[in-house]
Amino acid sequence: MKRIQIWMLALVLTISNSTALTSCSKDDNDVSKPEQPLVLTGQAAVEWTKAHIDSLVNVYMASCGNLLDPDMTRDLLSCIGYTRLNVLDYKNASWLIDSVVFIRLMDRAEAANNKTILFTMGMYGCGKTVSLNNNPELKKMADEVGVVSDGAYNSVAKFDKMVAQSVDRGFQPHLIYVYNDAETGYTNCMERLISANRAVTCEAYISVFPQYQGRVEYLEEHHPNMPLYCIDNNHNNGGKWVTNEEAKQWDYTMTEDLQQKIYAIKQSYIDTGKLTPEQIAALQ
Repeated sequence: MKRIQIWMLALVLTISNSTALTSCSKDDNDVSKPEQPLVLTGQAAVEWTKAHIDSLVNVYMASCGNLLDPDMTRDLLSCIGYTRLNVLDYKNASWLIDSVVFIRLMDRAEAANNKTILFTMGMYGCGKTVSLNNNPELKKMADEVGVVSDGAYNSVAKFDKMVAQSVDRGFQPHLIYVYNDAETGYTNCMERLISANRAVTCEAYISVFPQYQGRVEYLEEHHPNMPLYCIDNNHNNGGKWVTNEEAKQWDYTMTEDLQQKIYAIKQSYIDTGKLTPEQIAALQ
């Protein structure tokens, strides 16, 4: 899927009351104090996002095509302190943007008489984009549907809500679900930290990975009318399209030995010297 550097557009977003400025006192006539960057996190970031939601969504919609990508929407919050290394501080604020963008994308697709939507799902670092690009039929689908919602969707509650929203509006949802083994997936996360400055801690990876166990069975039970395309990208094999029954054999067990291997992967990247101090701190 095409990825656009939305954060560059966010830098030119001008909102008059969104910047904290420290001005001089009357006694300091000779030197002006520099403008201080605005940093808001947590609920303060949510409230700021609510106040500026139309401007933020308009910036995103100008370049996103048919794609909702949470990594890209979150980049819009760089103007209030998001650095890609502090995702948890902006999780709720970015979800707010996602929810509005999702509606706007469905509005756009409906106006174009294309009421189809493709969801992608898979653990962090599983290789969704590579797997999609290596399956021409699925890539063609992603290019042609009205909306593509790209995400990990470790939270089935959020996924279920978005599917229900689309179905209520008469959209036909489809799902591409990608698997990779834990060691390879976390290695991919570390490579992305170097290339895109996006951090996933060992603790987050270890806690989320097992949440996908039994996911195919869940999807079949709760969304029986939704076409499901299962892609096995084990060991970054490029993404092999497999049956649902084969996908039910995917192993999301997180053993103590596997946890130690993931911590060892993190340490091996730290030892290379390729990570910045800020990136290392974000992994702790």
